[in-house]
Amino acid sequence: MILFESVRHMNFRRMRECAQIISRLDPQPGERILDIGCGDGYYSSIIAKKGAKVVGFDYSKDAIDRAKSLYHDRNIQFLHMNAEEMDFPSESFDKAVSFCVIEHFRNDEHVMQHLARILKPHGRFVFSADSLSHPKITAQEREKHRKRYQVNTFYTNPVVLDKLQRNGFKLDTAAYNLSSSLSLSLARFSWKLDDLPKKLFLLRGFAYLILGTLGKIVSDLSEHRARSKEFGLTLLVSARKV
Repeated sequence: MILFESVRHMNFRRMRECAQIISRLDPQPGERILDIGCGDGYYSSIIAKKGAKVVGFDYSKDAIDRAKSLYHDRNIQFLHMNAEEMDFPSESFDKAVSFCVIEHFRNDEHVMQHLARILKPHGRFVFSADSLSHPKITAQEREKHRKRYQVNTFYTNPVVLDKLQRNGFKLDTAAYNLSSSLSLSLARFSWKLDDLPKKLFLLRGFAYLILGTLGKIVSDLSEHRARSKEFGLTLLVSARKV
């Protein structure tokens, strides 16, 4: 079970994006970090291994039950909670992180307002969000992606700057991820894998494994040579509480 969960996280889109988010988060020993929409707890576990005390929560009770069964680090606490109804004491966290979750919320700005309350002064909020701002993505692809993954907001630089400023944050950095045409082609292939029937999960897992190794190497090389960073498939953001 744990092996299968690890393979599932080797989707090359997620690997590149989440590694950069953790690097920007820069978790330190003793810091209290909130993982919003933690899913099965995979990334909460990675952060906790760096010595931080992590509270991960998710709207899905099944996901939280799975997280509790997979990870038993004393530095992690998993909770079943709705992000739009966060119930934590004011100024109780040093940092907050979200891995491609915030774009799914119906009221993402309400979530930001909660975070501005529960983060300590100058506390950091680091997150990624679907952007699909690549000019070669068609309107039909964007709409299919919205429906397939239940995306409410596609994030771009202007969108994130406006939302953060309105809700108690100052933008530090915002960088597009997966900007090259080759990365887009690989992403299109991974979307097709996501559409495979559940009974073909072994085939999908094997393909994720290939994309997470060879595909990631090819994508990283193409990203290094990409001419433009003014668009991409996802947006990586680091902000501070004002």
